[in-house]
Amino acid sequence: MTDRPSRTLLAGGYRNEVWKVRAGGRWLIEKRYSEEPGDPNPMYPNLPDHEAAALQLLGPRGLAPELVSHEPGVVTYRYVPGAMWRRGTAAVATLLGDVHALPPLRSLRELCGSAAEAVAHGDTMVHAVPARMAAGLLTLRPRSPSSQLVRRRSLVHTDCGPGNLVRSARGLVLIDWQCPGRGDAVEDIACFLSPAMMILYQMAPHSPAACDEFLASYPDRSTVRRYHRDAAAWHYRIGGYCVWRAHRLARSQPVIAERYHRALVAEMAYLEGLA
Repeated sequence: MTDRPSRTLLAGGYRNEVWKVRAGGRWLIEKRYSEEPGDPNPMYPNLPDHEAAALQLLGPRGLAPELVSHEPGVVTYRYVPGAMWRRGTAAVATLLGDVHALPPLRSLRELCGSAAEAVAHGDTMVHAVPARMAAGLLTLRPRSPSSQLVRRRSLVHTDCGPGNLVRSARGLVLIDWQCPGRGDAVEDIACFLSPAMMILYQMAPHSPAACDEFLASYPDRSTVRRYHRDAAAWHYRIGGYCVWRAHRLARSQPVIAERYHRALVAEMAYLEGLA
């Protein structure tokens, strides 16, 4: 009988190397950060120090993996056995509500704090691609997004798609905290409900009933009301990211670029439904 390997490179790490490591009688995840050549990612930067800080706060509460160690460019945390989330949006709403209720860490980057800032951020990505690629999305750009800043900033994951939700024996756990920040909890709600994000994780978009279930289950009703008011701004921003990625990857990774294009089309359809 051969021994099981004590160090395995996991699939799914798009920019960073993610290793499953056996050490001290337990399984750990060792994330080795690297950066893509060229301009930094405008939505999902690589921030190992921020991931370590978030895990240190959330791990003991069971909301994220527990931090084991952190050194420059490497974050190690406890492996969470379980399966990727696939159904049951109410449980995700409860998990995100628990995360957003915590005082945000002041050491984290500051995110968009209003619908107007979200649209402006989307514009920077839209204007970085050829006009023909973003023409359809620009017809759906919110005309008068609210400039009212969120009163209370929250700890925001920013990439809470299904691939970063693990259904463990203790319940749902949110993993991959490589780019958290202090901002509006609506950003995470828009990310989870986004049809584009579901497609990027190679899953079907949420049904209207699943979206309604999530919004009915999210504990902070003022945040839900703000999502209903500002949803178009945040989903336009996601569309801007999709078109930016589709353009950037068109030559080097055409298959992935096409997935981003399909995600853009789905996000635009969602935006049309919000109008």
